[in-house]
Amino acid sequence: MTNTFSLAAFQLPILRQRLNAKLETNLTCDRSLVRRREAVAALSLSLLGVNARAQSGVPNKPIRLVVPYTAGGMATGQLTVLQQKLLQNTGANLVLDYRPGASGTIGVDIVLKSPPDGYTLGWAGMGLFAIIPHLVKKLPYDLSKDIQYITPIGTIANVLVVHPSIPANNLRELVELSKKQDLTYALTAVGSSMHLSMESIIAESGLKIRSVPYKGDTPAFLDVVPGRVPVMLNTAPGVLQYVRSGKLKALGVTTAKRSEQLPDVPTLMEQGFKDIDIRGTFIFFGPAGMPPATLNWIHRELARAIDSPEVRAALTEFGTDAKSMSVADTAALVRAEDRQWGALVKKLGITWE
Repeated sequence: MTNTFSLAAFQLPILRQRLNAKLETNLTCDRSLVRRREAVAALSLSLLGVNARAQSGVPNKPIRLVVPYTAGGMATGQLTVLQQKLLQNTGANLVLDYRPGASGTIGVDIVLKSPPDGYTLGWAGMGLFAIIPHLVKKLPYDLSKDIQYITPIGTIANVLVVHPSIPANNLRELVELSKKQDLTYALTAVGSSMHLSMESIIAESGLKIRSVPYKGDTPAFLDVVPGRVPVMLNTAPGVLQYVRSGKLKALGVTTAKRSEQLPDVPTLMEQGFKDIDIRGTFIFFGPAGMPPATLNWIHRELARAIDSPEVRAALTEFGTDAKSMSVADTAALVRAEDRQWGALVKKLGITWE
């Protein structure tokens, strides 16, 4: 008995040690398994969150907005206001990417050749969709199938301005002056509504004037403001600061109603030119094939920003009547403008190539 007890007493600590070691091993394995399961669960939740985010259309990285014009001026002013409101509303970062060239078609091509994931959008004047297709035989894209129209930012009046040294206070006086001296005007975008507005003015009024082409507003104003090229037709947002400061003189606006920002400037219709009722429209667009959830999110948030009281008030100061439209109504607007501008291009016999 003594020997047996002594052997048991001797072996018990060893057995206990082995049992504890085995238990610790099992617990370690269990903890490792728990950690692995927690990691898998966390990853699953993360993936579910990413998937839900993707399905909702909410962006998780900056959105590139291609602007087919030079930086500065009207485009930058308007888009910066909208950019700030979109960031405030959603946290989405809209990055402006200026890609001028070929009257804007280079920028449009970049957008339409981008993946339709909602991370590359464009913003451009109606002329790129409803005028230029009537001026060129072949574009690098097909507007009947490659584009997704989203919403306008609003409508803008065009304004005929001259350098203060020009002795004319209205269009008729400018026409009379053009019969006596050589006049030039700055053409900032071939195929734009401003271009066709000017051609309409020339055709209806008998104005004798030559165009001087520029690659965008900014370089054009560098010659117009000092008077080297004394005449220009540009958007109200583009000329407003120069007219208010007295650096340029406004002779008339191209819309049926006077501009709220230039209430003392008569319309060209008031001056007797009844067929001149033209306004500019700038549109957000993207490549065709965007997922419905992505398109819906983009349209909803752009419209919410555009129609907000703060943005509307700010854009009014830029001479823009801000108002969003549905996706379907935006496409219908482009089709209507395409018919209108196409008829005018044919009437005036304007060609680009």
